[in-house]
Parts: sequence; structure tokens; C-alpha cells
Amino acid sequence: MAQAARIWTRDAQQFIAPSSEGPIPVIMACDVADPTGTVLLVHGRNGAPHQPHIAEIAASYLARGWRVVAPELPHSAALPDSGPPDRVTFTGHCHAAAAAFAWATEHWPEPKHALAGHSIGAFAVAHLGADNDRLHHILAVSPALSGRALLTAREAMGPDAVAEVEREAPLFRAEMETEDAAPALARTRVPLAVVTGAEDGLVPLKHARAYFAAAGNARFFGAVPGEHHCPAGPACGAMLSAALDAVEA
Repeated sequence: MAQAARIWTRDAQQFIAPSSEGPIPVIMACDVADPTGTVLLVHGRNGAPHQPHIAEIAASYLARGWRVVAPELPHSAALPDSGPPDRVTFTGHCHAAAAAFAWATEHWPEPKHALAGHSIGAFAVAHLGADNDRLHHILAVSPALSGRALLTAREAMGPDAVAEVEREAPLFRAEMETEDAAPALARTRVPLAVVTGAEDGLVPLKHARAYFAAAGNARFFGAVPGEHHCPAGPACGAMLSAALDAVEA
């Protein structure tokens, strides 16, 4: 999978998307002259386009002729120039993803646009997909349904897991009490698929299933055996392919 990550980032072109909070670096790759459509691929907290689990998603779309557009969103520890990681929030992540998507759809105004997201990236695309019938589909990987669900999972892992997020991202921790993607998911009408790791502790299977159940047009749910919060590798690739078949991507 490391090789796939290198190929994805090596072949990607660099862009800058404007936003009210400042410029957002964006990378784009496409392997065909006439792409099927454009998918915005949104990483999670402390995520980045070059990480193996994001590259796995990108590779699945590139193999099907899609253009993949992946923003480097603010306040990620994996992106040293993105700003202080302790300033990350659910709302900020959603706003930055929305700005990147608005820019991408203007830059590539082709008939098909889709959304894919990992963890709180999936939380963000749930909000972007609400009431947007022009989308082709949504793909959510290890999806965060709500702040309360993430907090409950950390509480089950023990006090150190809760203390970690309080220390690393205090604003994010505060929003855990109120942020919820379920109302937005209920207003999504385009096909939606979920892929998750069967051993994920941060988004346990029951929470990933709740995300799926909340969606207005859920088509596919798949759990990759032996994988945790950042699934990657051949089994994950096969599950992603099945998910994309289900949403006719």
C-alpha cells in the first residue's frame, strides 16, 4: 500500500482552493482523458491525502476513471503547514471541506460529482450531501456519526483515550457534546455506501452501522476483517470496489 500512496501523490497535480479562512492546498489526479466524474476525497482529523488509507480510496476511484480531488484541510498534525492541530473542530472541518468542494465543482463542472470521506471527513461529507440531489453518490469510510459517538467509543477505551483528545484538540472535544451528522444524513437522497474496519475502536461497528442506517438512501455496508480505523490493503480495496459497484460508480 505504501507504493500506492507514493503513486497517488507522485502523479497528483497541485492546486489552491480559496476559502474564507485562507487558502486550502488541493491535490488532484486522474488517469484518463475523459473522466467518469470528480470525487472530493476528505481526510479526517490529523489526516492527509498521502496517508495509506486515503490513497487506498483514491486508487479505487482512479481505477474506475474518476478524477480524485483531495484537499489538505486545516489543523492536521499530518500536514505541518496546515496550522495548529489543537485548533481543529468539527465545524471548521466541514466549512473547509465545503469550500474545497465548491471550488472543485466550479473548476471541473462535469455532470457527475461525488463525495468520499474518512472518519470526520465522512462526518463532513454527510453535511455536504444533505439536500444535494445533484451528487452521484457518497462513500463513507470509518464514518464518524457524531461527536457523542466518538466520545462514547473513547470512554470505552479508557480514561487515557479521553484525556488524549482533551489534550490534543480541546475545541474538538468541546464540540463532541453537540455535533451530530444524523440529521444531515436523513436529508441525503443519493446512494451512500459505508466501508469500515471490523476491529475499529474509534468508530465501532455499531456506530458505523448507525451512520449507514441514518442515511436516506443507504446501499452498501461492508466491514473489513482484521482492520482498524484506517483500513488499507487488498481486502480493503476489494471491499471499496464492492461499495462503488453498489453505488454504480
